[in-house]
Amino acid sequence: MRLIKLSINMAVGLGSINEVTQVFNELNFPRSSLLIAGPNTFKMIGEHVSNKLIGEGFNIDVKIVDGGATVDNANMLLDYVRKGGFNGIIGVGGGSIIDLAKYVGANLRISVAVIPTTLSSDAIATPFSVLWKDGKSQAIKTMAPNIIIGDYTVLMNEPHRYVAAGFGDMIAKYTALYDWWLAYWLGDEPYLDFAAQLANHVIDLLIKRMNNIAKQDYIGIETLFYAEVLDGYLMELANTTRVAAGSEHLIAFAIENVAGKGIHGEQVGLGTIISAYIQNRDWRLVRDLLEKVGAPVTADDLGLTRDEIIKALQVAPQMRNWYTILGTRGLTEGKAERLLRYVGIIR
Repeated sequence: MRLIKLSINMAVGLGSINEVTQVFNELNFPRSSLLIAGPNTFKMIGEHVSNKLIGEGFNIDVKIVDGGATVDNANMLLDYVRKGGFNGIIGVGGGSIIDLAKYVGANLRISVAVIPTTLSSDAIATPFSVLWKDGKSQAIKTMAPNIIIGDYTVLMNEPHRYVAAGFGDMIAKYTALYDWWLAYWLGDEPYLDFAAQLANHVIDLLIKRMNNIAKQDYIGIETLFYAEVLDGYLMELANTTRVAAGSEHLIAFAIENVAGKGIHGEQVGLGTIISAYIQNRDWRLVRDLLEKVGAPVTADDLGLTRDEIIKALQVAPQMRNWYTILGTRGLTEGKAERLLRYVGIIR
């Protein structure tokens, strides 16, 4: 028997950031907490959140974190929180800041609140954190946040690039679920059909509301937000990230490793086109959806050279010890180039 805990509290809607003190008080969030944010997200809303909490008698320290979700940053924050004696951590920002907050919370067993400023990835509510070291990433089991505050006013005004990237990260389930099914039958990995079926319904809804997401209107932002939050529940139920990540994510990790260009959801979008082709699925549908929502669909769109994207395809299977459609050896240079030409990622 495995005990599953699904205890995320959410405050969601237009202007919900202004209710942060009320939410924290009602849910007894620790009075002594560290707020972490990136340089830009602190100026955007982090300072506002900090001032509101301090004004209500909370003891809030602030740490500006630059450089992303690296192992070094994670360990630095662990040490800082431990020495400061904080009982809670608040992550204000994108996926990297949120992943760091969840990592610290899980390791020190303290409360975690997150306030996303973008919807560029599904990191918001997942019980995993992706940390980088020496050019490679690892998904570490951490914890889902105790509190999520999703302010649609903030999210509707984020740069559209991040919304499009978030759609790319979500549509990845189109190929990830196929890989997960293969991994169960051929790779001896655990599989939960119930979670897979729910994830498939999320894909259908994202496609149905793709025009709203492209317009970044209320319905589009709400749909993308809840799709990303639901990923957290599905990963908790399945006890794996495989419900949302497969070969397309291996390609994305390889792009980051080889070139460091683009943001995660954009890289994943390209990977989903490629993986759908190898799976003999409707890669043209994936490409069309990404193009309509404004996400990159070519190497040039991400500033990738021909050599960089080819190299990424060759090393992708090495990014994780996963059973996927990519196999274990990787594509030869010739096959990688041919495949990329077939799907229009290079000319």
